[in-house]
Amino acid sequence: MTTNDPGKWSPASVGELAEVFRAQKSASTWLVAVGAPDRPAIATCRVIHTPAGIEEHLTLALGYTTDRIAPLDVLPELAETLATRHNLTSMLTHLRPARADLTTAPRHEPPPVPFSFTLGADAVHTIGRAHAESLEDPRPMRLGSAVCPTLHYTLGDGSDVTAWQRLQDLNSCLKARQ
Repeated sequence: MTTNDPGKWSPASVGELAEVFRAQKSASTWLVAVGAPDRPAIATCRVIHTPAGIEEHLTLALGYTTDRIAPLDVLPELAETLATRHNLTSMLTHLRPARADLTTAPRHEPPPVPFSFTLGADAVHTIGRAHAESLEDPRPMRLGSAVCPTLHYTLGDGSDVTAWQRLQDLNSCLKARQ
């Protein structure tokens, strides 16, 4: 990476690592970042080189204590920003009760429960806007451009496991048009 301080990085230097050095070998790149003790977070970014170009697969986990509620109301705004500025293809968010520090207990813990699913504008176009917007349950929220919208589907409150069935039904309905 081209940085003068080994303790610092920049998006350009990470991009250079993934796109120049690793691309020469057609190798994928997997980056991991962690938060701080007062703001628990773990993020991964996997960069894959495909015939169509470069794909990025991101995962982000945030830990919240019982006295801090996850800001779920900002998800539509986040989805819109990712779609309009970063070409979001799709985003699945889910919740699960767990340790706020994101460590895993040495016992069975409940799986995550889907909260929302977002389709980026290109995916909406591929599926067919009229079809993707016509679904009643869950009813999509239109985000971004009126001409090329991103669609955000709320699947539940993050605690009801029937959201898995709603996600499966949504996926089936959307795939039926592809």
